[in-house]
Amino acid sequence: MALIADIAGSMNQLEAWHWLALGALLLAIEIASTTMYLLWPGIAALLVGALKFLVPGLGGPLSVFLFAVLAVASSVVWHRSPYGRRASAKPNHMNDRMRTYLGRRGAAAGDFVGGHGAILLDDTRWAAVAEHGDPKRGEMLQVTGADGTALRVRPEG
Repeated sequence: MALIADIAGSMNQLEAWHWLALGALLLAIEIASTTMYLLWPGIAALLVGALKFLVPGLGGPLSVFLFAVLAVASSVVWHRSPYGRRASAKPNHMNDRMRTYLGRRGAAAGDFVGGHGAILLDDTRWAAVAEHGDPKRGEMLQVTGADGTALRVRPEG
């Protein structure tokens, strides 16, 4: 019981500058880490500090409760907003460049022989393996996958 009384007593000792310092610390850690995990709790701490400055009689437990509610609510609202979703929805194909070509269309760079040939995508000539037949030069092909560094292609349509 003494521990709970000590915690409650220390909550009542929280001043506005404690909350402002906590907010600044959380935002500084966020800037260093760039994870977006501490941004909204840092802003919530700053808001509670400003509120505590404007209303000095705001109790310690109530200020902790307001901080918790603001931190959770703002984080949830951010992640459900279009801006929060956009930040996390980007596919990352950095180590699998071939995946970026799935579904793309390009012209056969030359006649395929035995199902092997090349396709032109943008300004690059890629080795290609045809799924069906031997496409002719200039025929439009669609990328369906990759085998190592060779793109798997099929006639468009």
